[in-house]
Amino acid sequence: MQTDSPSNRRGAWARAWIAGCALLGTSACSVADNLSFAEIVNEIDGIVTIVGDGPVRSVRYADRAPVAAWYMRQFWLVPMRWALGPVFGYSAVHDIDNPAGHVRELLQELPDETGGDLLSCAQATTRCGWLAEVDANGHSRVVAIDGLVAVAQQLALPVFAGDFAQLGVPLAADRHDASRRVIASWRPDQRGGDLGPADRAGYTTALQELTARPLASWTDRLLLVEDLVQLQRAERDELARVATEAALRAGLRHCIEGILLRTVEGRDPRYVEVRLCAMEQIRRLAGPRGVGLLLAVMSATPQQLARFEPRFDPDPLVQLRLIHLCGQLRGEVATTEVRLPGRETGLAVAPVDFLAQTILTEQAYYSKLRTPAMAALSLCLGRPSLDPDPAWVREWYRERQAHG
Repeated sequence: MQTDSPSNRRGAWARAWIAGCALLGTSACSVADNLSFAEIVNEIDGIVTIVGDGPVRSVRYADRAPVAAWYMRQFWLVPMRWALGPVFGYSAVHDIDNPAGHVRELLQELPDETGGDLLSCAQATTRCGWLAEVDANGHSRVVAIDGLVAVAQQLALPVFAGDFAQLGVPLAADRHDASRRVIASWRPDQRGGDLGPADRAGYTTALQELTARPLASWTDRLLLVEDLVQLQRAERDELARVATEAALRAGLRHCIEGILLRTVEGRDPRYVEVRLCAMEQIRRLAGPRGVGLLLAVMSATPQQLARFEPRFDPDPLVQLRLIHLCGQLRGEVATTEVRLPGRETGLAVAPVDFLAQTILTEQAYYSKLRTPAMAALSLCLGRPSLDPDPAWVREWYRERQAHG
């Protein structure tokens, strides 16, 4: 039988305080709080499985998986993690009520835990990249796209910094096959000994050629990054390691560019917010000329036009965002169309032409796009005031076409 002594009362209060802190911390903190990069990656991999083959892929979430123990996520227990983990375990298998939401919280934290390390950034890219491509949840795709851009900025990758005239042109099949054969013969896990000068030169050249251009398939681009991570981890030859690092950076750039471009090309009404996110990120990475790139990528193909699909994404939010982005431009970047390889040059449209066409094809009394487009075009052209009468647009556009 216990007595109600002062020492017992203090002990009871202490136990109650600790229990209350534990309960508060467990309910209020994010599932990713205070976890290391490796812990976050392991938790994601235990929940997420990419199923399928080739371009036909999907994501499967486990509703029961190993997750970090609650005491591994509490900031006030960080000094004792070294003792709590080995004694009580770093993780335990639990039921997960909302596995997709759980993974989103992990993905939001993942880029911040890379520390700018190349291999960590590459692993974050593949985790975000698969979900950005195949997840059926738009919110998850947005988080994944934001994660990809965060990684690109950490590594200072020149995403969309090159010549748009070569953007997306894939590596020729014969060069791809030849490079793959050389790499397969001299990769670290296949060597019988140290690389000789000639073999090293051939191996590093093959790495450079394989990543000089993007691979044709989005799945191949992601799988290439995964393979280059393994090569970089296993490489012991210093010169080959430098070449592998350069190849990995190039592969990451191609992978991120491809995911963003594929996202804005889509027109699925379920993923409007995903396209809006990717549009903002492309403009952010490419600068003002990224607006012309968006118009070129998002314009309907001849096949789509033959099916009587609209020239651009019909969603009003997407169109308003395009109008807003075009209205930010001045000078040559506003009046020049971006021409992409493999696309009909006759379908290219400059930002000012997009605005004029929007104004002249919209119905005056019902359109929510005409007035914003007129304001944007007025800003692009440096007009001192906004004239709501579209007659001036018609006249200006007629003269532009006559002198075009």
